[in-house]
Amino acid sequence: MNREKCITCGRETVSVIQTDDGYMCYNCYAETKASPRKKRVIKHEEADMQAEFFRQVKILFPKLPEKLLFAVPNGGSRHKIEAANMKRQGVKAGVADVILLLSKKGYASLCLEFKTSTGRQSDEQKEFQRQAESCRSKYVVVRSAMEGINTLKEYLL
Repeated sequence: MNREKCITCGRETVSVIQTDDGYMCYNCYAETKASPRKKRVIKHEEADMQAEFFRQVKILFPKLPEKLLFAVPNGGSRHKIEAANMKRQGVKAGVADVILLLSKKGYASLCLEFKTSTGRQSDEQKEFQRQAESCRSKYVVVRSAMEGINTLKEYLL
């Protein structure tokens, strides 16, 4: 039997699954399939809030330069290979969910972090907030789409 090197953990084993990117050992493959239900639910709630926020933005702020308000694709569950590729391409843990690159009221930009009513910032998110605020960006944790809209309104007016 041929021993193959796992593209995720680097171990050599005969227990592998062939993927488009190479071989993956069964342990790493199983880890990618097993993720806690609770985290998925929270991420889904936050994703729904964010989707509603962008739906409302189109209606309430039709003149806002659309390319300057964007979501950062740094959350959600991903296959380990995809996550590793994104990390190599510069995706950073903790970056705010939504960023507006428009300076207002002495701020360089607006960063919004969507959280459920019980959601808490990770250490990486707190560090991003610290760095963003040190560069004159406004950083706000919002707990609903409407809170995000109100924060955006306040920032722009």
